[in-house]
Amino acid sequence: VIMATNRADTLDPALLRPGRLDRKIEFPLPDRRQKRLIFSTITTSMNLSDEVDLEDYVARPDRISGADINAICQE
Repeated sequence: VIMATNRADTLDPALLRPGRLDRKIEFPLPDRRQKRLIFSTITTSMNLSDEVDLEDYVARPDRISGADINAICQE
C-alpha cells in the first residue's frame, strides 16, 4: 500500500502502528535551486515570450510544490 498526504499530522494513529506503514518517505517542498530546475524542465518545450522571466517566479518566497509549479506553467 502506498499512501500520500499533505497533512500527515491528521492521519489516524491506528494507521501508523508498527506493521501497518513500515516506511515513511518525505518529499519536502523544493528550495530555490530545485524550483529553478523544475521550472526549466517544465518549460523547455514551451514557446515562452521574451517578457517571461522564470527567475521572477523562482525568487518568490512562496512555498510551492512541483505540482504548483506545473500548474503555474500551464496557465
